[in-house]
Amino acid sequence: MKEGYFSTFELILLALFAALIVVSKIALRLPLQMSGHSGIFWMAIMIVASGVVPKAGAASLVGLTSGLVAAFLGMGDLGALNTFLSYTAVGVGTDLALVVLGRNPENPVVAMLAGAIGHFGKFLVKYAFATLAGAPVGIVVLGLARGIVGYIIFGALGGLLGALTLKALRRAGFFAYLAEKK
Repeated sequence: MKEGYFSTFELILLALFAALIVVSKIALRLPLQMSGHSGIFWMAIMIVASGVVPKAGAASLVGLTSGLVAAFLGMGDLGALNTFLSYTAVGVGTDLALVVLGRNPENPVVAMLAGAIGHFGKFLVKYAFATLAGAPVGIVVLGLARGIVGYIIFGALGGLLGALTLKALRRAGFFAYLAEKK
């Protein structure tokens, strides 16, 4: 019998992280009025998911799954396709960053860079949709310049929070517990 890349247990864990991202987007709102501020929460969850299931493609799967759920629930301000692609881009960007940076999301620097790059993927989707909608590129870039900084900073902060969470989970014995359950 051929063994799959992700075990059933790992897929369930990733689906739970995807659901947690959607719930955090609904329940945890900061009154900052800044672009990308929700990246603190969902990039932390994305980094934790990448550390709990340390395989390439884990973050992409979480992004894809959370994008499907969020689009189904009607979340997002620009429609289901934008929501789905934004969440998926966050997962793919995080995965690519972790592969390039060495797959160590417990390292705060790696996690911050992966968080910033992953969250910037969401910004790129929004930029692409604005351009495809026919908005003048110069005005879109000028209006989104402040957003770029917000997406990068909040993504990096979320990555740092994720790395700190992974270290706390390791100290608490969570990974030893997971090893027993596999």
